[in-house]
Amino acid sequence: MWAAAGLAVAAVVAAGAVPAQAATLPFGTVRSIVQQVPFSTANPKTFALPCNAGERVLGGGAFTVGGVHAVITEMQPIHPATGPDSFQVTAAADQFGIAGTWSMQVFAFCAVVPASVQLEIRTLTNPPTSATVDQAVTRCSPGKVVMSTGGRIDNGNGQVDLGTVPTSSGILATGSSAIAKEDADGFAGFYTVTGYSVCGRPNLLASDFQMRRVQVAAAAGVSSLSNLTFCPSGTQLTGFAGYTDLFGTHLQRLTPNLAGGRTAFGGTFGAQSSVTPTFAWNMDTTIFCAQ
Repeated sequence: MWAAAGLAVAAVVAAGAVPAQAATLPFGTVRSIVQQVPFSTANPKTFALPCNAGERVLGGGAFTVGGVHAVITEMQPIHPATGPDSFQVTAAADQFGIAGTWSMQVFAFCAVVPASVQLEIRTLTNPPTSATVDQAVTRCSPGKVVMSTGGRIDNGNGQVDLGTVPTSSGILATGSSAIAKEDADGFAGFYTVTGYSVCGRPNLLASDFQMRRVQVAAAAGVSSLSNLTFCPSGTQLTGFAGYTDLFGTHLQRLTPNLAGGRTAFGGTFGAQSSVTPTFAWNMDTTIFCAQ
């Protein structure tokens, strides 16, 4: 993995990163916004949070409010041909259902992005599968690095959860993987997984864009995990990636430390298990930061 990460960074350098200039995205230019979805018994729930006109969406997050059986199945950055950019989140109840009303919060990171960043969303949809785990890997165009990730699971009926991870453990990644994982008792149907990488070209490589990746471990019998990670000094949050590695566990929370139109510089992750884990498990967390 480390060798691959080194080659990836070398490839970006070889592609001709522009000389050092002013910050690609000066601190304070990325807004973290949030919307609380109304409580209801509706299942699944989908909400797209738009940026202002002239802004681009870089990434986003989610927070389910409904107990251990509310499963995040979509976190999608959207750059439409017309109209505002948005970040769309879907959550669904698993086969156990959710008693009463439930909700979720949707977050988006929006900014006026210079044309020099050449912002893009790379996407890949896998064929339908009944595999216990499936991955859709997306890679940035040459000369660009990941600023955020996303993914979507279709036809999983809340029994296939979503995770994302960068393709590197260093400070930069040139791609990401959207991971679909069936729950503890499996899923009999066919589902599809789509991966998204939001990519941009920094003015100064390994400075203007950075990521921080942390793994958090839980012993058998522990049903929840959390982690708070901060960006390097002077940088702001642009996106998340997160994943749990044990069947029956799933992400519940990927939230910025500040919202409501403010600039966030840290993020909180939370994961939970729908059944008591009989094995040790891990939560893989990544924040993407820029200046």
